[in-house]
Amino acid sequence: MRRHLRVLLVATCSLALAACAVPHHRGDAKVEKTAARTAEVTQIFDRYREVRNTAIELLDAKPLSTVETGAVLAIDSGSFEVSQRLAKTQQTDTTAVDVTDVLTPRFGSYPLWFFAVVRERGSDVNRVQIFERASSVDPWLLSASPETLVDTELPEIRRESGAPVTVKARDGVGMAMSAQDAAVAYAKVLADPESDEAGQIEDDSFIKQMRSTAATNGGLKGVTFSQTWVADDVKYALRTSDGGALAFVTLLRSDTYEVGDGLTITWPEGTPQQAFLASGIAGSGKLNYYHQVLLYIPGGSGKPRALGQYGGVVSADADRTATG
Repeated sequence: MRRHLRVLLVATCSLALAACAVPHHRGDAKVEKTAARTAEVTQIFDRYREVRNTAIELLDAKPLSTVETGAVLAIDSGSFEVSQRLAKTQQTDTTAVDVTDVLTPRFGSYPLWFFAVVRERGSDVNRVQIFERASSVDPWLLSASPETLVDTELPEIRRESGAPVTVKARDGVGMAMSAQDAAVAYAKVLADPESDEAGQIEDDSFIKQMRSTAATNGGLKGVTFSQTWVADDVKYALRTSDGGALAFVTLLRSDTYEVGDGLTITWPEGTPQQAFLASGIAGSGKLNYYHQVLLYIPGGSGKPRALGQYGGVVSADADRTATG
């Protein structure tokens, strides 16, 4: 008779974090194209909500590929897959939405992107979003959407000739490190609290939450748990007025379980982990997550810290699943 280990993992599909402001850096390209006009932004949001609601009504993530891309599409597709497997419905976006801020940088060539802060009325979180357009014939796609608490104050973004200033991912001028170096260091600290980079990154709420989850998993008897974090290339960063940067960082997290002979690890009914691995894990298995982190790198010598995040399970696999 198999013994079953039951563990409740913290679902982090929409964890919001409190924090402070962020800075952004100017690109060197000749100013030619404004990312989007105000009227166009309104149309982009209207189209996005219409398509998303269609996907929700159909409980099918396929329509999302016409309005989303990258990690945000993977996260939302994972959420739809969970709903399908658990036979659950999702709420359509019918609440009035306030777009509280829009920043449209100027670029010398495609791709173009713009920054927006969106809040559903009555919600306690803001969605800090990036929409990107790859070419003049491509649609605007949502590519990042970390969430912050409504009382999280974002930093003032630097402007030149009225336009927000962007910063290259590897430009660390005026900061303790570049946005790309900060993303890599942040991933290393998440993977190992004793890493050499630990003293360079603020011990923020998201890091504490992830460490708590990892500690819970690591405490399971008969289970060897390990976790890795990898940072993608940073594509979007804005210069803040303090000389720092506000960067959108995508992190891939992988949780691996090696389960002892005669044991099976399962998750509570209705959790995303249970939806992906309904029979549990007997042997070895892995759950993969994407997290989109809004990372503030202060001007001067300040330590980078997360202001918010958006994430969820995107895939899973197991060498040998339990049969019941």
